[in-house]
Amino acid sequence: MYLTYEEYLAYGGTLDETSFQDLEFDAESTINWYTFNRLFKSEWSAALQTEQLKRCVYQLIRLKQLENELLLGGLGGGSGLGWKTEPGIVKESNDGVTTEYNAVSSGDLLAYAQGTRPRKELIDRYLSSIINDLGRRLLYRGIYPGE
Repeated sequence: MYLTYEEYLAYGGTLDETSFQDLEFDAESTINWYTFNRLFKSEWSAALQTEQLKRCVYQLIRLKQLENELLLGGLGGGSGLGWKTEPGIVKESNDGVTTEYNAVSSGDLLAYAQGTRPRKELIDRYLSSIINDLGRRLLYRGIYPGE
């Protein structure tokens, strides 16, 4: 576990422990995919305690939490209206001309619409400076000799 629940709460997290564990595992898996599972190797043990890694996990959890809230709040597909496809509409009447929208910002909609791009940007921003004792970069997309 790259980020403990106590550290998550100290950063300002609001999830209960069960929800946190699910999203932390998701964030950890995402980081492992982008780093070729390097953090499992002994030469990267110092990186597990870096502030950059902990902050990255926290931000990935927040991003996933935002995505979940947007989906539950009616983003995309008209939230069960069936025939309506406009994102953000959660309720609609015809005779009284009532349309109710999901209260999300355009920035939230943009982040959701961009898919995995925000995840990659977060990982690049927080983890690009992590280098181990051998001078190897954590986010190097190639394979180092001996890996």
